Amino acid sequence: MIVEVFLIGLFLSLVLRNLWNVLKYEYKMLYLFPIPFLLQVLPWERILVPLSFFLLFLICYANRRLPGFNLMAIGAAMNGFAMSVNDGKMPVWQPVLEALRMDLDFKHTVFQEFSWKTLLADYIPVSFPWGRRFIISIGDILIFIGIILFFVLKPRHQSQRFQVRRES
Repeated sequence: MIVEVFLIGLFLSLVLRNLWNVLKYEYKMLYLFPIPFLLQVLPWERILVPLSFFLLFLICYANRRLPGFNLMAIGAAMNGFAMSVNDGKMPVWQPVLEALRMDLDFKHTVFQEFSWKTLLADYIPVSFPWGRRFIISIGDILIFIGIILFFVLKPRHQSQRFQVRRES
């Protein structure tokens, strides 16, 4: 679903003529951005998947002055916490999984009853008209809102126009 959210944000950025601002941002630690996603597909997911969310949180925190990155950092921290207390896997609520007729991948595990360990789990169903279905968490929602805000808002320092006073 991250791809759809990214494309929606990019589209909105084009419509609102904000893409140039997005390209001009001064990013920090951007070179590390692919690493969290790489860590999620390597073996030892019990250790590496929560570590990937921690690294993603650090990258988002380092860019917290940019629009949306605070929400992305909070969402990444929530997802990382949910996975770290559930043996490195994101819990998915079984009734929603069955209702959407979806299968689990290696990063997820099923749960049937809510507890403190599953409050931040994937249990929110999302279905797109073109047939794609997802189960997302509260942390995912914060990340998605952060991505949209990143694309559509101008940074604070660029929203003010400074006028040069002419001396006669």
